[in-house]
Amino acid sequence: MLFLKLRNDITLPGDVALAERELNAFFQKVISINEKDEVLKHINLPEDCIAANTRSSYPIGFVVENSEDNLYQIVTKLNFIQEIWSISSNKKISGLEKNSWYCTRQIQDKSVICLLPLLAAAEFLSFIKEPGFSEIDIREITGVLCSGKAGEHKNIQEAITRKMTSTPHVHNLHKYKAKFFPRLIRSFLASKHADIPETATGQRILLDPFVGSGTALVEAAFLGYESIGIDIDPLSCSISQAKINLLDISPEIIKKSVYKVVTEKEFHLDTSRQTDCYQFPPWIAKKFERWNSLNEQAAYEKEITLWISSINRIEEPAVRQILAVSLSDAISRKFNIRMLGTGSGRFALEIGNTSLSSLVKSNFKGLSHQTLVVNTLKKAYGIELPISKVIHGSATKMLLLDKSISVILTSPPYLPASSGRENYLIGKSISITALGLMTANEIREAEKQSIGSMYSEGGLDQFQMPDDVKKLHNWLKADPLREVKAEPIIAYYNDLSKALNESQRVLVPEGLAIYVIGKESVFYKFDTREVLHRVHCDDIFQELAERAGFAIEEKVDVELDKKNSNARPRSLDSYYETVFILRKPG
Repeated sequence: MLFLKLRNDITLPGDVALAERELNAFFQKVISINEKDEVLKHINLPEDCIAANTRSSYPIGFVVENSEDNLYQIVTKLNFIQEIWSISSNKKISGLEKNSWYCTRQIQDKSVICLLPLLAAAEFLSFIKEPGFSEIDIREITGVLCSGKAGEHKNIQEAITRKMTSTPHVHNLHKYKAKFFPRLIRSFLASKHADIPETATGQRILLDPFVGSGTALVEAAFLGYESIGIDIDPLSCSISQAKINLLDISPEIIKKSVYKVVTEKEFHLDTSRQTDCYQFPPWIAKKFERWNSLNEQAAYEKEITLWISSINRIEEPAVRQILAVSLSDAISRKFNIRMLGTGSGRFALEIGNTSLSSLVKSNFKGLSHQTLVVNTLKKAYGIELPISKVIHGSATKMLLLDKSISVILTSPPYLPASSGRENYLIGKSISITALGLMTANEIREAEKQSIGSMYSEGGLDQFQMPDDVKKLHNWLKADPLREVKAEPIIAYYNDLSKALNESQRVLVPEGLAIYVIGKESVFYKFDTREVLHRVHCDDIFQELAERAGFAIEEKVDVELDKKNSNARPRSLDSYYETVFILRKPG
C-alpha cells in the first residue's frame, strides 16, 4: 500500500480528476484522501511527512494498492504525484536504496520510504537557483521531502513550493503559443502504455503530425518511445529538433559554444563593416517606415546579422541549431506580432524595452541550466533516450509507410486560428527569415498550405461537411463583418478530415490516436459578452474521426487555467480542451 501526495501546484479540479484517472490505470484500488488523518487509517506515516508541502485544497493525495508495475516504473511514469510514501519492515527494498530518488526514515523497527517521481524532480531541478548541480542534489531534494523540513536547503524548499512549474527543462527553450502541457500529454500516454501495440519491427513508435514546439517528442523520449514529428512550419521543426538535440548534449559543450558566440559577436560589433545585412520582411519594414524609424530598423537588422554571423561560426551543426533557436526565442520576445481584426491580415508590431542582446544572453545562460537538468535526470533515473526525428512536411500528406506508427499524440490548430485571429507564419516571420528558413515570398506561399489559413487554396467542398460546419459557414456568410472567414473554415475542416484519414492510414491495426482539440469556439459581440454563435468543436471532430474509420475509445474534457481579465470578453469564461482517444480497428 502506498500514499501518493499530489503536486502542490495543482489548482484545477480537472487536473485532480486526471490524476485519479491516471492512477486507476496503474492500481486496482485508489482511495481519495482529503485529510492527513485519513492516511493514518491506512498507513502509519509520520504526520509531518503527510502535511509538509501539501496542496491547500482537497484532495491532498491518494492511497493506492495492487499494481502490476514495479516501483521504478511507477516513479518514472506518474505525472501528478509529488511524493510516493510507503512503510516497510525491511530496511532495504530490492536495491532501490542506491537511487538518489529513494530515501528512508527510520521509526523504531520500521522504515518510512519516500520516492521522488521523475516529472516532479524535473520541475524542482528546473527552478533550483544554483550555478550547477548533480545527481546528489536529487538525493537532497528527496531528503527534504522525506524529513518534511527544509532546514538549510532554502533553494530546494522554494523550488518545491513554487507554482507554475509545469514546463521543465527544455520545454522552455522557445516562446510558443498554444503549446502542450507536458504533464497532460505524459498522463494520457503513460496511462495507455499497456494498450499501445508494437509495429511489425517490434517497436513502439509515436507520431506527432502537428509537432509544434516538440513537447510530445520530448516526453515520448522520457517514456521510452521512438518518435517522429511533422510540421509545415519550418520554425516549429527547428524548435523541436533543437529540443531533441538538447537532450543529448553536455553542458560543457554548450558553455564553450556560448562563450565563443558572445565573444565573436562583441568583436564584430566593434569592427564590422558588413554590408550584407539581414532585412526584415516587407510587412515588418513597412511598420518602421510608417513610424519614420528607419535608423532604428537598420540598427535592429545589424544586430540580428551580427548574432547570426557569430552563431554560424560554430562548427557542430546540432549546437549551431540550438543557439539559432535560442536567438529566435529572443527575437520573438523582442518583436511581438499580434494579429488584429477579423481575418484582414492586419497586425500590430510591439517592440519590447529589453535589448535584444540582453534577451539573447539570458537565453544562452538558460541553455546550460536546461542541459544540466536533463543530464541529471538521465543519470539519476537510469534513462537512455530513444531516437527522435523531425520532418518538414504536411499532416494531410505524410511521407510515412502504411501501418508504421503505434500511437499518434497531437493537437491540430484550433478553430479560432482558422477564423482569422492568427496567421502563424506571419506571426513568426522575423525569426523564420532571420534563421534563413524561408524567404518572405515562401512564407506567403506556405500560408496557403497551412491548415486553417485565411489564404488556403484547398478544395472547399462544404457539401461533404458535418451539418454543424455547414451551419457555421452559412452564419458567417450572412455576417458582412465575418464573411471573409466562411471559406477558410470550410478549408480548415477539409484539411482536418484529410489529416485524420492520414493518421488512420499510418497507424498499425489497434493503434491509438490521441488528439487534443479546443472543446468549443464562441463568436460574440466585440463590445459585450453576448454570444452570437457557439461552435461545438468536439462534436464536429468526433463525426470527422468516425468518418475516417476511428472508434471513439474515450473522450475527456480538461479545464485549463486560461482566464485573462485583460483580454477579449470571452477570455473571462472557463476554457476547456477535449482529449479524444481514438482506436484504429484491428
